[in-house]
Amino acid sequence: MLLPLGLVACDGEINEDTPPNDVPAHVDLFACGVQLTCPAYCIHLSIADCSSGGPETLGCAGELWLEGGSGALEVHDRPGPGNWMGDKLTLFLGDGKALVQNRTRSCLDAPCETIPWELGAHELCDVATPPATCQPDNCSELPVLENCAPLETDWSCGEVATAMSPMP
Repeated sequence: MLLPLGLVACDGEINEDTPPNDVPAHVDLFACGVQLTCPAYCIHLSIADCSSGGPETLGCAGELWLEGGSGALEVHDRPGPGNWMGDKLTLFLGDGKALVQNRTRSCLDAPCETIPWELGAHELCDVATPPATCQPDNCSELPVLENCAPLETDWSCGEVATAMSPMP
């Protein structure tokens, strides 16, 4: 039996605006307006405070790790010569867990600012115990995350706001 072209059965509607095998979009946690606990950190040849460009000892991040409470850190990875960017947002939930999202963009043929971010899946991680070398007022390390697993369902910005709110 010959079927004329165009008479193929489908399960659903065809949407010409959606490319085939389109990866589902993730909720952009970077756009949720979460207040960062520490200045954003930039990594190129070394780590620095993105707002001042000066060297950063990671003291704020280390203190957040030691306290074990809720908070937010953002790290911007900017290796040279500038044709790839990656950001990581870590939301510490205060219960030994962290919600994490990464975003990247490759910009070989255009300025990076014109290329949209590719958002990674939301991941839930365990926050590792700080090493014994980390002491109050003397911990200059980024928190270590373990056992990260992608979530089946993204968190909404409302859920993030609720989780990041101080407990009464």
